[in-house]
Amino acid sequence: MKHDSWIMSSALTCMVAIALCMSILGVRGHAEGASLDPREGRLAMVDILGDAYPRAFFFRQAEGTAARLSVSYEDWEETFDRLMGIEGKVLDEEVVGRSVRNIDFFTRFKQRHPNQLVLLHFNGNARDPRWESDRFFAGHWVYHNGARITSDVPAVEGEMDIPVENARLFKVNMGRYRDKNEDIGLCMLDAEGRPDWSQSEQVQLIAVDQENKTIRVRRGCYGTVPRAFAGGRSYAAAHATEGPWGKNNHLMWFYNYSTYCPRDGLGRTCSDVLVDHLAELYAPDGPLATFDGLEFDVLHFRCGGGGSGRGPDCDADGRADGGNHGGVNTYGVGVTEFCRQLRDRLGEDRLILADGMGERNQRAFGLLNGIESEGWPHLSDHVIRGWSGGLNRHLFWAQNARMPAFNYINHKFRVPSGKPGQPLRAEVPFSTDRLVFAVAAFTDSAVCYSDAPADDPDGRLGIWDELRMGTENRLGWLGRPLGPTGRTATGQQELLGLGTPRIGADLLTQFKARQAEFSLREGILKAEARGENEANLWFRLTDIPTDGPDLLVLVTARGAPMQGYPSEVARMMRAGIPGSGGGSLSGVRYMTWVNAEDFKSSFYFPNMTSRSVDLEFTVEGPEPIWISRIEVYPHPEAMYREFENGLVLANPSPRPYTFDLARLLPGQQFRRLKGSAGQDPLVNDGSPVPGTVTLGSKDALFLVKVQ
Repeated sequence: MKHDSWIMSSALTCMVAIALCMSILGVRGHAEGASLDPREGRLAMVDILGDAYPRAFFFRQAEGTAARLSVSYEDWEETFDRLMGIEGKVLDEEVVGRSVRNIDFFTRFKQRHPNQLVLLHFNGNARDPRWESDRFFAGHWVYHNGARITSDVPAVEGEMDIPVENARLFKVNMGRYRDKNEDIGLCMLDAEGRPDWSQSEQVQLIAVDQENKTIRVRRGCYGTVPRAFAGGRSYAAAHATEGPWGKNNHLMWFYNYSTYCPRDGLGRTCSDVLVDHLAELYAPDGPLATFDGLEFDVLHFRCGGGGSGRGPDCDADGRADGGNHGGVNTYGVGVTEFCRQLRDRLGEDRLILADGMGERNQRAFGLLNGIESEGWPHLSDHVIRGWSGGLNRHLFWAQNARMPAFNYINHKFRVPSGKPGQPLRAEVPFSTDRLVFAVAAFTDSAVCYSDAPADDPDGRLGIWDELRMGTENRLGWLGRPLGPTGRTATGQQELLGLGTPRIGADLLTQFKARQAEFSLREGILKAEARGENEANLWFRLTDIPTDGPDLLVLVTARGAPMQGYPSEVARMMRAGIPGSGGGSLSGVRYMTWVNAEDFKSSFYFPNMTSRSVDLEFTVEGPEPIWISRIEVYPHPEAMYREFENGLVLANPSPRPYTFDLARLLPGQQFRRLKGSAGQDPLVNDGSPVPGTVTLGSKDALFLVKVQ
């Protein structure tokens, strides 16, 4: 390393650090009886899993730069060895050509920097069919409901028109950039009229003639050969796809994760084949043997796509089902089981992560080590409107991830450009950048970034000041956290008057619902649906008093699992203020998760306009939940966390907020960072901080302890 670092590098020290951090923070993880022993294996040596904060690494800039033939390994390494690791694509599942140099560069990097994290970025939903798709059976992909072929189709090469019952089920000028035509599967129908993908061919759509009910296709594509199809006894269906994720890339075919996925001649599902492939890549003699794990981009819990009379057909019966069978999302169940299979094959000494910033993302709690938030709270939320939902997601994963827990924020925001598939970087003030970095410190998350600051003076990719102590350039400079994140609000008067963790009979009368009933036992409220046919649990906590424009509600709850789903699958819970009482946030519903363990969720409403409001809850599924504590504070969501060598403050409210440091941390002295000229040296000016410090609206501050 070419710079100072406070990162611990010995396996023994790292083991102690991880254990101490978990003890302080109360971080837990589920491993079904198995957990990684930090004294053993590759992950014990990875600095970013220790207790030196901020945790930071380079994202896919490392991948893109490595792919440039004009860049030498030495120059590339000099740029990307300056944080705690790298992540990127080295395979061709999404971007063709990434394996040419990237496998070698990333492998050499890990060999030369064993203490740095090296992660694969891999599309979890789909793959480019030009990359090793011959491993998969034709029925392993998700297709939309299709149409019968109405006349005989001969086994000839080249282009031809195929007559179909409904040509409207096939699309041209689609995809992210609206410039692609669909890929289509042709197959025979079995005796019951169901698609038989064991007798099939893949073709490319060229044109659609809706009036004459024909599709013009290019035959024998993606490793298949033209074959004859009998009119009335054969079928055409468009692939369910995403992307392409780049102007020169290809549409991505969806994996069929449903537990109803057709099996190949060896009895294997799509998940079986994909797990086998990934296990090969990470085997001791595999090309990714040195990698510390992988992160699944866009691994969804629900099978998306459809509209205009079509949708995903996950059980391959020719009818759209979206993966739903008997009221159960079998696609989401299958995604969870895929994660279980992969964990079993890769073992405990690899990190397995997936996107977790949205409601559509996977829910493999306890099986995965954590999540990526692509943009925090969301990619398009550059005004930080979804503050509470973003906090809840990361804190829930910190509590419920496989050990060692590792979540990260990919710092980026995007706004529409008016051109399909080409969003623009949102221009945000440095205060927003600091606020996101503070959230990472509060939730034990790492930070990488697609939106980089100005380049360093030497021309290398810029690093955010907060991540390396400004011009002092010290990684992990905050050191270990000295306690959990604090809220100044909890030092104020609690409006419901709950002096103990118990809920009383008086508060029980404020819970209202038409389709739910409530009971109280030993101070814990139980809410459950009245009827067996309810899809969700809905109720309100009425007449919550307010005292000013700010309202912070903390709810500690747990819930029974949804019937038909693995125990790892948590339930979505949303909370919001209906009507006008919430001012500009009326109608906004923050999300959180509920599973079998108590979790404290926060819901911050900064613009109250009424003297009292109702808080409306919607919980996925009719199964009961239990609420053990509710706290209501008329105070901004001002947060802080003390570290061994510093302090992080955050004010997500729409008004300035003054932190009384002398009261919060008596006897401590702080100064500001000395920031680089290309970032925010007016805020990070290196000056001493007096007993109080005022932060503007939606701002944060990283301070250095004066020893």
